[in-house]
Amino acid sequence: MSFLLDPFALLLIGYLAAKVNYLALIFEQHIHRRGQLRRNLFIVGGVVVPVFWLYSSLLYLDVIPFPWPLARWFGGTTWMLNSGLPLGLIRTPVTDGAAFLVFASYPFWYYLGTKFGLTSKVQQKRRLRERNRILTELVRTTFPRGGPIPPSADDVEAPRKAVHLLQHIPTAYEEALTILLFVFNSKLTVFLFTRKWRRFVDLDKDKGSTREKRKYLESWESNPFLLGALKFLELVLAYAYYTNADVWKYIDYSGPSIPNDPPWLKQVP
Repeated sequence: MSFLLDPFALLLIGYLAAKVNYLALIFEQHIHRRGQLRRNLFIVGGVVVPVFWLYSSLLYLDVIPFPWPLARWFGGTTWMLNSGLPLGLIRTPVTDGAAFLVFASYPFWYYLGTKFGLTSKVQQKRRLRERNRILTELVRTTFPRGGPIPPSADDVEAPRKAVHLLQHIPTAYEEALTILLFVFNSKLTVFLFTRKWRRFVDLDKDKGSTREKRKYLESWESNPFLLGALKFLELVLAYAYYTNADVWKYIDYSGPSIPNDPPWLKQVP
């Protein structure tokens, strides 16, 4: 490491730690454990930052060369001050003071990385608009025209009801479902299952077709690690579709769908 690279490395580690921990909590369906996320990030930081302190301090004091334990490339002090560039800096009382300040800033860089990892770069309105589009396409794919039950998702306004539900469920669950939908829709995730560099919403080019979307959905259903996360989404989809009276006659059910809605849910007009 070096004084030029350490802050960026800690920023990146903090960012990745936040992303990995947050998605892990979602896929394990532990999204209500906000304290667990903070504790995990604190533990990772409690390991990473001291390792950086120890290794970089030994380099700066010239106890070990860079890149120890491999073959020597630079002296430890030279590497920490110059990062392999022809800057010509040497150790002095001034650089010692500056080094102390940089070392003291290491926890801040890690913390800043975690904040970036937990903050969406997309503006809130655009983020919600994109989330609603993903959810709408997912509902249409799950309940298409010509499916086993004649009414399609659009026939019973299931997409609108699914969007409405996400707007009124508790914040922790809404946020978790939103992140899950973006992961489900990402080009990288779609590519891993279909070898097509497209988002879920863009899979079928033919208007009205859901064949490619359905194949991608089935690949999630066949994966034991992702099935739990998909079931989390299917609860929303099932609520949006099966709570419509037009569907009940096809499943031999006379209603009502649920005797008492949760107190936080405002009914769709």
